Amino acid sequence: MSVDIESKFVGGLIGTGIGDGLGRNREGYSMVDSGKIVEIGKKSNKLIYTDDTQQMIGLTESLIHSKGFDGKDFANRLVQNFDISRGYGSGAIQVIRSLKDTSEWKEPAKRLFGGEGSYGNGSSMRIAPIGLFKYDDLESLSELAISSSKVTHTHRLGVEGAKLQALSVGLAVGKDPKEGIDKQNFIKRLSEFIDENIYLEKLELIRSLVEKNIDKRKVIKDLGNGVEAYNSVPTALYSFLSNSGNFRDSVAYGISLGGDADTIGAMTGAISGAYHGKKGIPKDWKSKLENKDKIISLAKKLMKTKKEI
Repeated sequence: MSVDIESKFVGGLIGTGIGDGLGRNREGYSMVDSGKIVEIGKKSNKLIYTDDTQQMIGLTESLIHSKGFDGKDFANRLVQNFDISRGYGSGAIQVIRSLKDTSEWKEPAKRLFGGEGSYGNGSSMRIAPIGLFKYDDLESLSELAISSSKVTHTHRLGVEGAKLQALSVGLAVGKDPKEGIDKQNFIKRLSEFIDENIYLEKLELIRSLVEKNIDKRKVIKDLGNGVEAYNSVPTALYSFLSNSGNFRDSVAYGISLGGDADTIGAMTGAISGAYHGKKGIPKDWKSKLENKDKIISLAKKLMKTKKEI
């Protein structure tokens, strides 16, 4: 097997931005036909991303600068890159504002929701750079995903969602789209690294659903489309696996489920982009992505950094 790793690094990052930018138009809406999402893409002059991609950019910049994950550096970049117009959630706003006021960067996330921390998908939506950076070492990938999540999301279910998403991206990098993908084995491999029962249960649901033509209402009922990590990360994985032959189809499907559509789109786009690579992403979508050249440059620098360490 021979794959273009640089293309996959670029695909994972711009895939995040494209899914995010398309999905922001459907956030909070109910499900629609996937063709509606494709039409939105055609009619859009520019795909403007949200905080999902903004935070992904910051994480990539931090990995490059620190030559690996450094929590304090990433926390500082979250503060530096903060732009409330991007649509940050209330919990993220609270944490980032607290990070600005204290050098104890490990503490603010722990204080959310009565001290339990957040189990939202905010740390999962930005995690693609971790999956790319450590795609060839899944144990290390898992550890970095956990550390990365805990800067803003400390609840075990929020952390586990980020880990599952990062692992999905990492596994996708190593697969050759010309050969197709063994969906059952992909799910089995992910399950080996997952500890929380709710995620294991949803991976089993994906295993049973992915080979069938399932009504979207059942997908939403069984896997979810909400802001909770366990109700969106498995959904993004299913959206990719059930439409793995085509980037456009996988992202359009994930967004078409509605709910937290920008984040499901971003996560689906990250996995599918890491699988298909830059060349597998439609040119019309790539050309419309906000700050496309910057994101591509960061992906290449991330790969260069990986080679140097």
